[in-house]
Order: sequence, then structure tokens, then C-alpha cells
Amino acid sequence: MSLRTRLALFVAVAVAIAIAGVSYVSYAVARAQVLGALDDSLRTRGIGAGLTQFLDIQGQVGPGRGGQGVGLGGEFIRDDAVVQFVTAERIVQLGRAQAVLPVDAPELAVLAGAAPSALRDVTVDGTHYRQYTRLVAPGVAIQVARDLSEADSILAGMRLRLLLLGLVGVALAGAAGWWVARRSMQPVAALTLAAEHVAETHDLNAAIPVDRQDEMGRLASAFNDMLGALEEARASQRRLVANASHELRTPLTSLRTNVELLARKGGIPDAEQPAVLADVTAELGELTHIVEELVELATLGREQEPPVALDLAEVVERIVARASRRGDVSIQHRTEPTPIHAPPTAVARAVSNLVDNAVKWGGSAGPIEVTLAGGTVTVRDHGPGIAPEDLPHVFDRFFRSPKARSMPGSGLGLAIVAAVVSDLGGTVFARPAEGGGAEVGFSLPPR
Repeated sequence: MSLRTRLALFVAVAVAIAIAGVSYVSYAVARAQVLGALDDSLRTRGIGAGLTQFLDIQGQVGPGRGGQGVGLGGEFIRDDAVVQFVTAERIVQLGRAQAVLPVDAPELAVLAGAAPSALRDVTVDGTHYRQYTRLVAPGVAIQVARDLSEADSILAGMRLRLLLLGLVGVALAGAAGWWVARRSMQPVAALTLAAEHVAETHDLNAAIPVDRQDEMGRLASAFNDMLGALEEARASQRRLVANASHELRTPLTSLRTNVELLARKGGIPDAEQPAVLADVTAELGELTHIVEELVELATLGREQEPPVALDLAEVVERIVARASRRGDVSIQHRTEPTPIHAPPTAVARAVSNLVDNAVKWGGSAGPIEVTLAGGTVTVRDHGPGIAPEDLPHVFDRFFRSPKARSMPGSGLGLAIVAAVVSDLGGTVFARPAEGGGAEVGFSLPPR
């Protein structure tokens, strides 16, 4: 069963329950009002007669027979009522009614004084009556009854009308539910078609038009955003593969050439072997470095290392000390305590890449200055600086300026910095420094 059909049935069932409840209450109230009016009329007539009237007529009317009452006004005995007095020995009927009202346990209890009155429905010769019995004197009771045929007919007609109206209401509710479900499920149907189209064709441009602001509209917007994110991820993956293949091609070609020279028949002169082996070692190191950075960039943000509370100043000082031990480069640093919540290895890699980039470009031109203040890490070098046209691209993957083409590197160092800082909710920057050189760094939000 489709969701649309289930929604329509749900609406129809809900409306049917509501109509049934309203109809039952309406019928019960109407019946109670009709019977209440009859009961009030019966009580009024039962109170209007007493023992005096019974004594006036008891010698003229025999038990179980009808007759015209004496001393009882026309308001008391009318054609719409059956009236009779009851004792333990006889029944005295009044008026022209021929029906003899039953005297059973409730009425006997009234005669015995166990109950002041009794009110119930009885059936006499196939006719439905409402009967009231009241004690008027010790051992003497009056019974007044009215034919309920007319009231039963009215109530039966009301039941039929309520049933018909209920069926019509349920049918209309089902149709309305079907229409509402059909309109409401249109975005879901479009979403289903779009998902099937994407699954079959792998086309991520199958966006759904959004013309509503309700939950269905939000669902369609979320689906479109998901497709856009998938398309961007796929495009980024293609660019990464293309750039990686380009960067890997150079060291692989060089390695292949040198290996072919070493494997050539007759070999190469002994004097040239150290240079070739050094070239092979350098290319292997470059290839290893590129592969490591590719793996790190691909797995960044999905590492198993959880974020912890740490002091960024301690990380910066440790990286500076390690870089200072690697060579003759002078590195100056100034830090202040900066508590953050982040994966320590990723943060250390970001700071290390900034320092390595500064050493690469300005290590021979002057000291490297590392500053940490207000949650911002700034690494300044005194090298040639960054060309204005290169500033927007320094954090792009595999970007290498024309000056860097002849230098070792993969163009992924600053891209890794940008990825780490983005995962931590921070921002990166690169700008020319006063007096020459460049300032590259990042800012992290406070913990």
C-alpha cells in the first residue's frame, strides 16, 4: 500500500471516529431531552392525582376495566396517556385507554413502601410505553404511562440521518485526504524520481524545483544541497587526482630514467654512479613526501585522534625547537598561553607546515619570526615575498608559483594547513610583510 493511500485512509478513519463520537453524543443528548420531557410530564400528572380522587371513583370502576374518571380534570387524563390506580387487590383504570399497565417488581416495591416511585420503559400489546409509578397513600399507587411510538419514530429518523451524514462525511474526508496526500506527496515523488535518476545515471545536476517553505520544501532543499555537495566533492576529487598524477609524473619519470641508466648493459661510468644514485635517492624522497601528504590530506578530518584540551603556545614552542635543531636557520618566537580544544597531531602538523614553508622561502635571508597572540599564529620570513597574483591561491592544493617550480615540494603543505584550520572553525591568511618577505598564519576561535 502506497504512503498516499495510507494517509488517505488515516484521514478517513480519523474523521469516521470523530463523526461517530459526535453522532453518538448528539443522539444521546437528543434522546435524553425527549425522555426527560416525557418524564417531567409523567411526574406532573402523577403528582396531580391523590387518594381522594381514587376514593371518589373506586366504587364506579371495576378492576382491570376502563371508564371515565370522576373528579379528575381533562388536563390529568388525556388521550395520549394511560392512567390507573393500583392497590394490592385491584387495578382501577381511568380514561378511554384500554391498555393495562404491568405491575411487576418495581411497582410492587413502590406499593410496599420500599421505593417512593419507579420510572421505566414497558411494552404492552406491542406498544412501547414510558411508565411512571408513585405511591399516593399507604398501599395505593398511581401509574401514568405515555406511548413512545412517536418519540421512537423521531429518534429512529435521527439515527438514520446521522448515519447517512456520517457516511457522506467519511466519504468526503477520504476524498479530501486523498487530494491532500497527493498534493503533499508531490515533492516526495519528485525526490524519488531524482534519486532514481541519480542512481541510474550518476548525474548530480538533477535538482528539484523548490516552490514551498514547509517540511517538504525543506526536504527538497536539503536534497538539492546534498547533490551540490556531492558534485563539489566529486569535482574536488577529480582535481586532486589530476594534480596528483601531474606531481607524481615528474619524480616517477626521473626515477625510471635513472634506473634504466643503471640497468643499461655495460652500466655507467663509475664516476657518474654516485650522482645518479643521489638523484634516485632524492626523487624517492620527493615521491615519498608527496604520497605522505596525499594520504594525510585525504584522511584529514577523519583521523581517530580525538580533540583534547591543550595549550597552543606549547605546540608552537615544540615545533620551533625541533625546526631550529634541523639546520642553521635562526627562528625567533614570541607566544602567550592560548588554550584550545583540538587534535594535537593535526595542530602540530599545521604549525610545522607554516614553519617549513617559511624556512623554504626565507631561511637564508634572515631570521624566521613566529608569533602567537590572541589565538593567531603568524610566521614571518624575509624572503622574496608572495606575488599579488599568487596570494589568492597559496592555500590551494598543488599550487606552486613559477618561482617554486624548480624547488622541492608538492604544493600541499599550506593546503593541509587550510584543511586543519577549517576543521577547527578557524581562518587562514597570507600577506606581504612590511620590509619584505611574507606573513602566513591562521587564527583559531577561543576554547
